[in-house]
Amino acid sequence: MGAFFNKIWGVLGVVLSASSIFSLLQRGFDIPLAFSLFELVHYYRSLVAPIFEFLYNPIYWMFPSLEIPNWVTDAQIVSIFMTSIYIKAKSTLRVNGKQVHFKTLWSKVHTIIVVGFTLIGLLFLPIVIFAMVMLPISYINHIRWNRGTLKWYSVKKVLERITVTSGTDMAYVTIAAIYGYITIFTVVVFFMFNTMIG
Repeated sequence: MGAFFNKIWGVLGVVLSASSIFSLLQRGFDIPLAFSLFELVHYYRSLVAPIFEFLYNPIYWMFPSLEIPNWVTDAQIVSIFMTSIYIKAKSTLRVNGKQVHFKTLWSKVHTIIVVGFTLIGLLFLPIVIFAMVMLPISYINHIRWNRGTLKWYSVKKVLERITVTSGTDMAYVTIAAIYGYITIFTVVVFFMFNTMIG
C-alpha cells in the first residue's frame, strides 16, 4: 500500500512542480507566453488553488486583509517539489546496498516542511536545471566513449553508466535530472489528455 501512495505522490509532485516553474518563468521574465502555455499555467494554478487556500486559512484568520500573491504560491510549490526531487534522488542512492539518506518517513516530511515551505528548496532549482542541460551531453558522450557496448536506444544502460561513473557524490544530480525530464513530460501529457477530454 505504501508503494502505491509513493507513486501517487510522485506523479502529483511532478505535475505541480513543472507547472509552477512555468508560472515563475512567465512572471520573472515578463515574457508573454503562447496561448497554449498560458492555458497550461492557468490550468495547474487553478488545480492547486484549493490546497493553498486550505494551508493559508490560519494566516487569513489572523490577518484578514493580507493578500498572498500567486507568485508566492508558485515559488512555494517549486520549492516543495525541488526539495522532493532532492529527497527522492538522495534516497535512491545506495551504499553497500543500503539506503543511507532519508530512511524514515519523518525525515522526509520534516525536510519538506522545513526546506520546502520556507523557499530554501528554490536553491535546488539551478542544480536540477543544470543537470537537465548536462544529461543529454553526458548521454551522447557515454555512447561515443563506449561504442561497442552501448547503443543510443539502450536508455536504461546508458543512464546507469552515467550514474555509476559520476560517483556517489554526484549520482543524485543525474537522478534529479531524470526526474526533471519526467516532470516536464508528465505535465505536458496530463494537460494534453485533459484538453482532449474537456
